[in-house]
Amino acid sequence: MKSGHFFRVIILNFVSSLIIAIVTCDILYSFHLYGGMYLGNLFGLYFLVVYGVNNLIEAREIPNNFSRFIVVMAYILLFDAVFLFIIPLLFGPNAFPATEYLSMNYNGAPFEIVLSKEFYLALFAIVMLIFNFLIYRRYKHVE
Repeated sequence: MKSGHFFRVIILNFVSSLIIAIVTCDILYSFHLYGGMYLGNLFGLYFLVVYGVNNLIEAREIPNNFSRFIVVMAYILLFDAVFLFIIPLLFGPNAFPATEYLSMNYNGAPFEIVLSKEFYLALFAIVMLIFNFLIYRRYKHVE
């Protein structure tokens, strides 16, 4: 791939994943499922980080080694920043639900987990890194 084509592919993957996230959030918003607005982030991240990075690796633009994870982490940080900026602009300042708490007991010790937007974004980032690690391990020996 030429460098102009490479950057075009990166930008198209990013814009496509952002469109997927916005459409998912719009569907959830139209059904008044405000608590599920984070699923837009999950679907957009999956398209960008798994599908987009695999396309770049199959085109041999990015080697299938540690640099794969650097690209994935950069994509996640950039996508989450844009997602947190765009979604409140489109769906109002209260697009994300208020912070909730999950209380549970584990062997008699109480745990309180804060379910905020930061928690969900970190959880989805960890899930995407795990997906990429599994794909990396699967195709590491194929090349």
